[in-house]
Amino acid sequence: MKIGGSDGGSSEYASDEVPRQWRSGHWRAELARQWARRLDDASYIPMSRASIDQRLLELVDRLIDALEEPSEIDEVGREVGSSLVRMHATGEESLTRTLELLSDGLLTGPGNEPARRILALLAAVTAGYAGADRESTFQQQETLKRALLRSKVHTERELQVSEARFREIFTTTPIGVAICELDGTFIETNSALRDTLGYSDEELRSKTIHDLFAPEEAGSIAASYAELAGGTRHGLRERRNLVRADGDRAWTYLAVSVLRDADGAPRHFVTMVEDLRELSSLQDRFHHQALHDAMTGLPNRQHFRSRLQTALASQPGDVTLTLYHLGLDGFELINDGLGYEIGDSIVKAVAKRLDQLIADEAGLVARLGGTEFAILLKQSADTPDIASFAARINEELSEPIYVGEHGIATSACIGVTQRTVAEAETDALMWSADVTLRRAESAGKRQWALFDPQRAPNEQVEAKLAAIMPGALELGEFDVLYQPLVSIPDRKLMGVAAQLSWQPKGHDRLDHDECLRLAERSGITLSLRDWMLSTAWQQVSAWHREGHRPRLVTGLSPNQSRDPDLVARVREVLDGSELDAQWLRVVMPITAMMDDGDEARDNGTTLDAMGVQTALRDFRASPEELRCLRELPVCAVQLADDLVRLVHEREADESPEIRAIESLLPWTRACGVPITVVGVEAEEQAAWWHSRGCEIAAGPVYSDPIPAEAVNRLLRAV
Repeated sequence: MKIGGSDGGSSEYASDEVPRQWRSGHWRAELARQWARRLDDASYIPMSRASIDQRLLELVDRLIDALEEPSEIDEVGREVGSSLVRMHATGEESLTRTLELLSDGLLTGPGNEPARRILALLAAVTAGYAGADRESTFQQQETLKRALLRSKVHTERELQVSEARFREIFTTTPIGVAICELDGTFIETNSALRDTLGYSDEELRSKTIHDLFAPEEAGSIAASYAELAGGTRHGLRERRNLVRADGDRAWTYLAVSVLRDADGAPRHFVTMVEDLRELSSLQDRFHHQALHDAMTGLPNRQHFRSRLQTALASQPGDVTLTLYHLGLDGFELINDGLGYEIGDSIVKAVAKRLDQLIADEAGLVARLGGTEFAILLKQSADTPDIASFAARINEELSEPIYVGEHGIATSACIGVTQRTVAEAETDALMWSADVTLRRAESAGKRQWALFDPQRAPNEQVEAKLAAIMPGALELGEFDVLYQPLVSIPDRKLMGVAAQLSWQPKGHDRLDHDECLRLAERSGITLSLRDWMLSTAWQQVSAWHREGHRPRLVTGLSPNQSRDPDLVARVREVLDGSELDAQWLRVVMPITAMMDDGDEARDNGTTLDAMGVQTALRDFRASPEELRCLRELPVCAVQLADDLVRLVHEREADESPEIRAIESLLPWTRACGVPITVVGVEAEEQAAWWHSRGCEIAAGPVYSDPIPAEAVNRLLRAV
């Protein structure tokens, strides 16, 4: 059936007129039936054919009405399109066929051909756009579906990995873990918890977490669990005792948290239990090691001091305590000669013997460090007196200690202090025993000394000075004075002897010998020597640049003379100046040159080879010393101070000791070595020494040690 004009030709009408066939019901019904047939081939519409025809006829009526009323075109067009979608006429060709049908049916006549082409083109564009949009939507849906699928797979895989990881940690961690219901019933426990408490899995499942706490603690812990579940508490971290299966207590550290569901409601408790018994045992061992000497097992200084303090606080005031401070004699010979392992064996044996020595006494033995020990005794009627006990100590130590094939005997110097509890104080008691030991050691080996309160102030002052001496050197508090050395017959200045001087705050000025003695105690002997030598050599160099020619004489202590670095230090000083080495004279103690070791001898020989003159002091002209003069490159000797004092204090020249000294001097001169005398106080003394062959002297009769400025005046006056 042709939908065009009734005569088969075009139906011409004005632009504002509606074609007559649009008003024909028969024509509209035929248009609706053709529309239905075209949609039937393009998509599946779940409706009966009559219903489809009826619905499409209604849409045709709406379209014709809209064409008669242009203002309704947009609204009706959208309504028709929506109706097609609701009818499920959404196949790929449905929209194209609909537009083609409507353009053919509504546009008749040859004059509408361009419009039909335009509508056909627009239909194609619309179809292409709709198809592409549908494809894009489909692809997006597919992409989203694949992404959702991948996310699901990834989530499931991560969940599996997480569960595996949790299971691995749960089963292998050394910390006990229990998962419980809110009432404390066990859901799951790991082997670490079962090992810690000694229960089997079945035994724990028959209990609650609260059954594991000590009865005296169960109530408070249960309340804490309830606070966690109620949200009024955010965590539980406590050290608690748990009851083991055998009834013993297990000291543990608890960490409890709550597992909640997606809504935040509490579901389970997770309780982690760390066994602290090994840690506690380890802490006990560390505590013991901190208070005891690792080698001997005796209390160390810290523990001994604490025990002494406790004794003073707990004993009645009239109880007498005696403290013996021991220092083993010459122990460096054992270490150097036999090795440190044997030395350690001797220290252990000494510790054991001292401990056995007080087995029947109320006392304590401690190793204070190195080769020093302490014995604290509570005096009773049966306790030996100080002299007897000191003798017993050395008798016990003198018994040979056999190490391999060697039988080694030892001895000790002992400083003793004794006080009643009422008059004693911990630090003062230990200090007094220590300073008394040093005094005993200065007297020789196997000596003991009792603390002398009369000497205590001086000993304390000396200890303080020795303690602050290193800092004083760093702060430049020391001075170098110069003792003029003169030719006796003509009083000509031959040289200057460098002398140390120190003025500590609040103390008298210390002279050279006092500075050296304190330096030995403080450990800065070598540093002080190097500073003095460098300072004095710079000053003498300045005098030489001014045209004066004094010689620098510097006296060394035994330790300073034996120092392996002495030659290197002297070379550094000489290299820093243009002054020739011959203007330096180093004076060493003859006892150091005659020691078994060769350090001082080697130093003297090497210095002489460098051009530095070497001299000997404390000379007494013994046969051994005279032999030393012939073997060593010595340019002069300085008589011992005690011989000089003996001559100065003589009552008559005919006394045996004076005649003995007079007989020694020619032997010395026969060796070709000049003799120097220090400490000359009067012209008569100088004349006496000169008549016996002495050439150089120093002392108050000429000048006390003076600052460099005073030496400048002496040099200019020559």
